Amino acid sequence: MDYLIATALIALSALFSGLTLGLLSLDTQTLKRRAKTGDQEAKAIYPIRRKGNQLLTTLLLGNVLVNTILSVFLGTLASGTVAVVIATTLIFVFGEIIPQAVISRHAMYFGAKAAPVVHILMFLMWPIAKPIAYVLDRALGNEIPTTYSKHEIMEIISEHEDSEHSPIDADEERIVHGALRFSHLTVR
Repeated sequence: MDYLIATALIALSALFSGLTLGLLSLDTQTLKRRAKTGDQEAKAIYPIRRKGNQLLTTLLLGNVLVNTILSVFLGTLASGTVAVVIATTLIFVFGEIIPQAVISRHAMYFGAKAAPVVHILMFLMWPIAKPIAYVLDRALGNEIPTTYSKHEIMEIISEHEDSEHSPIDADEERIVHGALRFSHLTVR
């Protein structure tokens, strides 16, 4: 039974840690744009991601709470130094490194799957997380939107044309590049 409890706590730590990095690495403008075009994963994630500081506070509070419970729990099973080494190793490897590496690479997939759970967590932790998020929102202001220069947009289009995962072809690349250069052309 002790192993089952420890495993459940590590799994929760992994979930909180991975979702913190994964969800907060997603740009809100990109999610909103993708949701408007029918992307179901973006539709699931955008409502929670747009509440950035509340999401951050909820996930960090959950992670700290679970990791503290795990450390105390392991302290009842082993002596002080042994419990610290075991807890640190388990949390570091299985609660932080592995989930962050995996979820950050597949943030849309995991974020969409976990969105219902995150909604519930945000509701449950609202009394603590919302006031902290409010202070952060007031102190830091809104998230700075990602914007691109014409040269960056042209480079993005070129990257998409070169990618096997994108439907953009060479003609479309040429047309977009031409359109972005159009205002700088001098005609005689």
